[in-house]
Amino acid sequence: MIKDKKDVTPLSFSNLDFKPHKYHADNGIQARLDLDHGIQISVVSHKDNKPEFGGLYGNASDGTYEVAVFHNNDMLPLSPYDDVVGWQSEAEVTELMSELQGKPEDIHAFISQLHLNRKLGREELDLD
Repeated sequence: MIKDKKDVTPLSFSNLDFKPHKYHADNGIQARLDLDHGIQISVVSHKDNKPEFGGLYGNASDGTYEVAVFHNNDMLPLSPYDDVVGWQSEAEVTELMSELQGKPEDIHAFISQLHLNRKLGREELDLD
């Protein structure tokens, strides 16, 4: 028997399974997780507090992470000026994951707001 969606506990940071990062295996970790509705989250971080130049925007030893989200294989604009957000705490990652789960209409509204924020940010910089 399939449970009603409202009875399913939302996925959170604790559901992420970190493995060595594909391109920073010596000092990086990465987790990817499907959140339904064509949404996948990617969370990466350095393992210690000596990040290399041009590396990842997070430090797991300090509890911070870089986050990207894909919707139907396209990156979502997580800030007005970048597709990723860096230096996110475990709680902030869980909060973002929460916004990307639940009723499809709520998820769609959240994604639409991200795109609007990007559009307004680009207009502010006279890029569009």
